[in-house]
Amino acid sequence: MDFREKISDWSEAHVFYNLFTHKPAGDSSRDLLNEYKWRMEAMAAPNGSLLTENSVFDLLRKNNKLYFLHVTPNLKKILENGSIYSSGGCLMGAVYATPLFQDKGRLRLHNLGKYIYEKEAPRALYYSGSKNKLDGLVVEVVLPRGNHENLIGIDYTKLGKVHLNIYRELEYLLSFEERLRIYKILIDKTRKSMAYLDLVHNAYFYDREIDPEEFFRLFVAAVENLPILGYLYFEVVAEYLLLFQDCPSAIDRKKIGEFCNFTYKDLMFDFFPSLLKSTSLSIFSPSIERLAGYIEKKKIISNLDRKKMVDYMARRLTFLTNTRLLNSDNPDTAIHWLAMKWDFEHLTTVAPGLLGHLIHRELRNFGRYPDFYFYFDQFKALQAWNYWNHMDIAIPFNGFIPKGETGINPAATNLKYKIYSAKITSDKIFSFAEPQAELPVKLVPRLVDIRFTTMRSKAGKHCSNENNGW
Repeated sequence: MDFREKISDWSEAHVFYNLFTHKPAGDSSRDLLNEYKWRMEAMAAPNGSLLTENSVFDLLRKNNKLYFLHVTPNLKKILENGSIYSSGGCLMGAVYATPLFQDKGRLRLHNLGKYIYEKEAPRALYYSGSKNKLDGLVVEVVLPRGNHENLIGIDYTKLGKVHLNIYRELEYLLSFEERLRIYKILIDKTRKSMAYLDLVHNAYFYDREIDPEEFFRLFVAAVENLPILGYLYFEVVAEYLLLFQDCPSAIDRKKIGEFCNFTYKDLMFDFFPSLLKSTSLSIFSPSIERLAGYIEKKKIISNLDRKKMVDYMARRLTFLTNTRLLNSDNPDTAIHWLAMKWDFEHLTTVAPGLLGHLIHRELRNFGRYPDFYFYFDQFKALQAWNYWNHMDIAIPFNGFIPKGETGINPAATNLKYKIYSAKITSDKIFSFAEPQAELPVKLVPRLVDIRFTTMRSKAGKHCSNENNGW
């Protein structure tokens, strides 16, 4: 695969927020037209304006000098090595951070950074048994010329084809027997999920109505075999809460241009405390009744209309399953699951995104996982850095929805930055980071080795929070 083809795949895996409201041509693909239809629906939601007008985008639009919070339980190692390595996970190769905002001479934490520093990270350290002290670092970044108005976010749910292509390039690092083993696993898991895949493909391809009760029954059952569905489910739940929540915290944060992250974060960890040890969202499969009950009990959305919520989530998950996982956009390529040719090569033509995501997951469970999987993700990070530099992206962010998850491209050319230790203080509502001493530390374009990460189990479960920080 040449560079132009890789650029195309990586471009498809990003969301261009400057073009977010641009209407596609009438003869555009089904996927593009349906994506635009959802965007208009989302923008009309109570908090939908934050999709394009938010405090993070304001920073990227208007400022040359930006500040970020990087949270770490391993400052001693960082100082010994003089390096902060990049994280994997949803930001793929960026140094994970959250924005800081100038507020009356102080640097105010984004509510996501506040949650991570005050709740998520301390609880994760406690569950891991670590005695390490948690530190916040302030990273001062001077944007290179050309990076303004560059509102381009990565959508990791669109990375299936990228994963499949990387596997194709690296597959001979696995033995013949290992390749046969992974093919069998992929085929078996896809075949066991045929009822769900057939339902959503027919609903999307032929515009057939689906019964929400049947949909969620098949969906939750399919998560066990298709772990990427757990990630999609989590993102849709978070998306729904962010768009429609009207609790006091959400209202207060909206006033300053922020989606409030507390609600979906608390839901995730209240339902699945084990995610504090290893953020593998493949286990995220709560029933719709449990979700609705939690939202009502916590008063996240007043007067919750369960029917509307269920309908939204079923429609959204149907769309995401087809556009992220299946080859559903060509009118001549309807997938006939009952007459499927069950071999690896055929599945790459009808479900390339699904296979890519499955491969990315299954490689973590192989005996040589700590070695092979590291090279797989490092190879992906190299491609990400190449694309980001091609597009002058110094500050990538999670583009599925702009929650405040930002990163720093450690391979950005002409990037000027300084890193400081920080004193974190809080009042009743906000938290602030006060830069202290400048540290002799560099941002390094290399993934931290998974064998030395804080939130990865010995079984090799994945998480986006590396040992350098969150």
